[in-house]
Amino acid sequence: MTRRSRTARFAGQQVPAHRETAGPAGHSPSRASSSRPLRLAAFALIALAVGGVAIGLVVSRLQGPAATDITAVQVHASMGGFDPPALTVKAGQTVKVELSSMDTSMHSDGGGWHQFAIDELGIDWKVGPLSSEVFELTAPATPGTFTWYCDICCGGKENPSMQGKLTVTA
Repeated sequence: MTRRSRTARFAGQQVPAHRETAGPAGHSPSRASSSRPLRLAAFALIALAVGGVAIGLVVSRLQGPAATDITAVQVHASMGGFDPPALTVKAGQTVKVELSSMDTSMHSDGGGWHQFAIDELGIDWKVGPLSSEVFELTAPATPGTFTWYCDICCGGKENPSMQGKLTVTA
């Protein structure tokens, strides 16, 4: 039989209409189409939950260590510099300063360590990555302005963002 004769033979026949049959496990096509919105909603809820957890973890890492002494003046050191960049104290006053490193140990310059040094006052405090420590400072009896710095990383003592001012008033 040639191709032309086969085509002519079937030309007069009608193709039967498609019948809906039960799919795997007895599910009908209409039931499968109604479960699609449920699957999409479940996927969206899971994606939102995973995203929320991820955002929470990132935010908690960016906040750095929490204050351990609420009576201490908080000084945060990071690649961006010191926050606050200046402190004012009265002459002879003893002040507690909580120095915190906001950088991780993965920091390529200094490994997350930071320093608070004032040469004129003999102060040289250091804190490790993502940690804090409380130090006590007794201001000199005479007023003046003193520069503190971090010489461990971030361009060292010469970097203006890694410096701060301690002002001693009468």
